[in-house]
Amino acid sequence: MAGADRAFLVHVPPRPLAAMRLVVDFHGANSNMAQQDIYSGFDALADQKGFVVASPNGIEAVIRQWRFLGTLDDVNFARAIVRDLAKNACVDAAHAYATGISSGGAMTASLACQASDAFAGFGPVAADFYLPPICARARIRPIIIFHGTADPVVPYNGGQVGTSGVPVGAAEASAAAWAKHNGCTPGRTRTRLASQVVRLTWNDCTAPVVMYSIVGGGHTWPGSVIDVTRLGLTTKQVSATKEMWKFFSTYG
Repeated sequence: MAGADRAFLVHVPPRPLAAMRLVVDFHGANSNMAQQDIYSGFDALADQKGFVVASPNGIEAVIRQWRFLGTLDDVNFARAIVRDLAKNACVDAAHAYATGISSGGAMTASLACQASDAFAGFGPVAADFYLPPICARARIRPIIIFHGTADPVVPYNGGQVGTSGVPVGAAEASAAAWAKHNGCTPGRTRTRLASQVVRLTWNDCTAPVVMYSIVGGGHTWPGSVIDVTRLGLTTKQVSATKEMWKFFSTYG
């Protein structure tokens, strides 16, 4: 797609098939499509499992990021990526999924609210929200969430975004709101999978909601081979990339 701010990278597995699934992976603020493509590490998994990965660029103003509220420009850009790859890269438009970190995680939540007809599942990392005025009419879709309890940028227990001062709700409260949206029964089950990983699940959902709480985790992508030490701990005890794909391919 033409234009530096409307560009996206596409990774197609070496033995492409007809009607492949698609993961659209949104970078964080002050990052870009090439950095996110490396950071999340979806490409190697796509080669193994036979799906397509698209890594788009956000708009660069003061910094490059996503306009996830207040305008539909980036939502429409995301829709256009799915249409483009369905036409030109053997993608099954009915099996497209959105993920991303930080600003890209919020963009993922925005798509869950405003483009649930175009995406079959969502995986926000280190940022999530549920705003009833724009989310209540969204279709029920599977959602898997990752957030570090020691995130220095988007605080796990709510507060203000460290880089902008924008108020945010608590991560578990946002996940619970998605669970209510998806018809789950109240209350959640906490399962400790490892010293740094707690999984939260809800029951009797029309579509599943799962949250991975990374104990002591920072504003980072769980399982990434790249440690961004200034943003806190990157756990190696769970891979957001692998768990997300398993979730999407099972439920989406």
